Amino acid sequence: METETETFYAANRLIYLSLIYSSGSRRAMVPYSAEMTELIQRFQAKDTFRRLVEAGLKAMQLRLLALEDGGLRLSARRSESFFAATLTDYGRLLARSDLRAAEILPVHCAIATAFFPTESDLDAPVEDLGAIVMADVIDILRRFAQAEANLPEDESRLHPQVKSVAERLRLLPEDNPDRQRAGSGNSWVGLIGRVLDHMVDTGYLLAFEETAGDPEYRPTPAYQTALREGIVYSFHAFRDIVKEAQVQEETTATDGAMEEVQDVPTQ
Repeated sequence: METETETFYAANRLIYLSLIYSSGSRRAMVPYSAEMTELIQRFQAKDTFRRLVEAGLKAMQLRLLALEDGGLRLSARRSESFFAATLTDYGRLLARSDLRAAEILPVHCAIATAFFPTESDLDAPVEDLGAIVMADVIDILRRFAQAEANLPEDESRLHPQVKSVAERLRLLPEDNPDRQRAGSGNSWVGLIGRVLDHMVDTGYLLAFEETAGDPEYRPTPAYQTALREGIVYSFHAFRDIVKEAQVQEETTATDGAMEEVQDVPTQ
């Protein structure tokens, strides 16, 4: 019969392995696949073990986003938590230690806006949200960059650091033909590609490629939960500005169409 100490060890072992799993490091998880399978089965079958794991997660300020075959999908409860990834950490995960907040933040906000353009989308079944492609994210980034440049100087919705983000974004090229070459510099396409790939590796997105070279992405419940429960002010401000820009574009297009109709001579 297992002792209390052994049960405690197993619960913490599951948390430890799930942190590795949630980082997206598939190679690091290979030696532990059998052990993880056994721990996950135990987590599902035994209420006492599950409660012990949940207590451990709470003590470490971790949130359980989803229970998956490969492990528990975990995230930090707050940005100041020990296990919360810093921008420097995130840059290393993307294999680019030189990435700045000004290059990462708008990409994540654009991806989130593409999947969750309205508040109700955060509560909708993920299977009803559809798929996006990279072009959708680029379109949103372009709209945000242009709209932010036209905001009045006393605009209070955006933190000064976020305004610097938009300024930096406008300086980057949308694409760089040499982006695969080391030292070629960042571009929108390169940044979006790295972020999307990492979100797939960490289980936040699912990738499908019906047409070769043109992958589509769908959100997972873990990603939706992370956004709904850990939503940040920057995302709200970003989405609102994009939405206003879209409304303005549609209004301008409608007004232009009406003027054309009015200019048509009557027979």
